[in-house]
Amino acid sequence: MNIQVDKLCFRYNQIEPPVPALDQVSFSLQTGECVALVGPSGSGKSTLAQHLNGLLKPDSGSIRIDGKLLGWSARELRDLRRRVGLVFQFPEAQIFEADVFSEVAFAAYQWGIPREEIRGKVERALHSVGLEAESFYDRNPLKLSGGETRLISIASLLVVDPDWLILDEPTLGLDFAHWQCVRDLILQRLKASRSVLLITHDVNLVLQVCPRILVLDQGRIKYDGDSFQLLISNDLCETFDLIRPDVVKLWEALKSSLVNGADRADFPEPDAMRIENWIKGRSRFEREKACSVLLHQLNKSLI
Repeated sequence: MNIQVDKLCFRYNQIEPPVPALDQVSFSLQTGECVALVGPSGSGKSTLAQHLNGLLKPDSGSIRIDGKLLGWSARELRDLRRRVGLVFQFPEAQIFEADVFSEVAFAAYQWGIPREEIRGKVERALHSVGLEAESFYDRNPLKLSGGETRLISIASLLVVDPDWLILDEPTLGLDFAHWQCVRDLILQRLKASRSVLLITHDVNLVLQVCPRILVLDQGRIKYDGDSFQLLISNDLCETFDLIRPDVVKLWEALKSSLVNGADRADFPEPDAMRIENWIKGRSRFEREKACSVLLHQLNKSLI
């Protein structure tokens, strides 16, 4: 499912004077992509997400789905929401069932999935986000932790497997194990040619799963390009007020300390697993030096 946004404008009229939340926003999303949408708080990211899901209608501009202009009729919006699933930044806003099973299964019932298939889909969806189904079925979703509520909201969309999954700050409040579950879920969707728009401040996650990044600032797209090239550039990160990923900082420190001119060609990209494997192939002296660099970087991050 391809999405094309052209010169989208939107103002919140209940604010005096009206605030331009989106201003001439244009970009396209292609089937099978994982695209990050980043930017300062208040830049319009969540507002844009709600337009892509049909919850907000633009003041001007257009959205095309597979080349067809979205007309904003009730039928078109229903079809759009079936194909574009959105998990809010504050997931408790979309929780309304009394137990986890009913909450996760709700969309499946709404979209007519056969009842005999729903329990299995709910179980698989919860497993995909790292939650043990039997332990959660009867629990009240509003009494879970913030991180668990977020995972429940993601699972509730996985049961219907939308073409696009829009995740607004999906790793907020998660421990590392569940952070990995979200990362792996995104990677699995990409392998299956499913699409993800990731709205996040988690640049470490962006570097691992999103080849492309959009930077939104004051309602305008300021950057649309390669995530790696943006996040390794200190100047670009400063320009867009982004914190560089921890693994990039470590990568640069190791590269400057360990790599001589002849070895630069085989030094890996800033990926933790590749860096670890590269270090394992070095001499004992270099491995010990790498440990010193790692400890130094860790101490810097704690200051």
